[in-house]
Amino acid sequence: MRDADKPRIALISLGCPKNLVDSEVMLGLLDQAGYPIVETAHEADVAILNTCAFIEPAQEEAIEALLDLAEMKAAGDLQAVVCTGCLPQRHGRELADELPEIDVFVQIGAEPRIVEAVEVAAGGQQGFFEAATGYALTSDLPRWRSAPEWLSYLRIAEGCDHHCTFCTIPAIRGAQLSRTPEDVLREYERMVAYGLREIIIIAQDTTGYGRDLSPRHTLAELLGVLRPVQFDGWVRLMYTYPAGISESLLQAMADFPAIVHYLDLPLQHASQRNLRAMGRPGNAGEYLRLLDTARRIMPDVAFRTTFIVGFPGETDEDFGRLLDFAAEARFDRISAFAFSPEQGTPAADMPDQVSVREALDRLSELMRCQETISLEKNSALVGTQMRVIVERKAPGHDVWFARSYRDAPEIDCEVKVRTAPGGHEPRIGAFAEVEITGAEVYDLNARLMND
Repeated sequence: MRDADKPRIALISLGCPKNLVDSEVMLGLLDQAGYPIVETAHEADVAILNTCAFIEPAQEEAIEALLDLAEMKAAGDLQAVVCTGCLPQRHGRELADELPEIDVFVQIGAEPRIVEAVEVAAGGQQGFFEAATGYALTSDLPRWRSAPEWLSYLRIAEGCDHHCTFCTIPAIRGAQLSRTPEDVLREYERMVAYGLREIIIIAQDTTGYGRDLSPRHTLAELLGVLRPVQFDGWVRLMYTYPAGISESLLQAMADFPAIVHYLDLPLQHASQRNLRAMGRPGNAGEYLRLLDTARRIMPDVAFRTTFIVGFPGETDEDFGRLLDFAAEARFDRISAFAFSPEQGTPAADMPDQVSVREALDRLSELMRCQETISLEKNSALVGTQMRVIVERKAPGHDVWFARSYRDAPEIDCEVKVRTAPGGHEPRIGAFAEVEITGAEVYDLNARLMND
């Protein structure tokens, strides 16, 4: 029960869905303790910023947001500001020294102490809540739903055991810590009972799930535990590290009726020389065989990947291999980035750094290649029927924006659904059957069936 005498709380969550889960847990604990939850900092007495610090632009965004909140506090529009998440984890007490206008800092793993942290901040004191080792999300922790009503994220593990030379995540999040299958099942059953339309399974390394448990488990086994639960919605796997994808996992996906045939494969490159410099296994040939196996088991599977261009030492020949690989692999979705050196990572100090101009030129060339492939794949879908989740309406138009199984929320593309004037309208947050009527480079156009 909410206590009207307690300060109103607003939480701004930056970064990835894994961060969003932490935000929802903190809000759940505050709600459980009787704190009123409001949507914006302008309505709040205490503002919490859950930060991302994975890359330099994310850190800059977090610092800017903290300074904005500090200005609101100085103007009397806020009582206190609390900073949580990756930024205080990465920079420690040095951050508190540099930002004295922020009242309380909460490192990763100390999220269960958020009520105590807010009490300190609201009491006009300063505090620093250090990371707790061994903390893991469990189904016993409450969650405040902040995502759209029709979808939620199911985090099955924390941390990462890989040591990619460009990545700060293991240093920030620590070693992998998987939840037990029984605990994951309890939360999954609760999500299904809530009436969600899409459940997205996430971790830093989803396919590494269970290898730290005793006895060991696999993601394929976990899917077998979840499969008997009746669910007329979508289950989507994200952050599937390619080395962990086995034929048994692909078959487990194919045997699970609710799982969408979508694979998020962060490959990063195709040149073996570059991959080794990145600290990653695999090569173009292995990746192509993996794609072939997945397409054999799930012929309609959609692939999303990420690439880094301009990594230290990347030559024209290395980049050419990447272009050839992308052309042969024919991914549905590619997110590509120009390499950016992150302080504290081995890659930041590697020799043969590629110039920013060269990296951006390569990025443009890679995305031009992908645009052609994307348009061809989209065009092949014209005339087919699809099930989509409708998410919003275009103001003033009979057009609704939806996602197909090929589209993860916020990071992929959309299906633009048109209805006849005065015709049946789809319901936001619900499934709809559509016919694809046109293709763009990334998005699809469609009409509502039975309209």
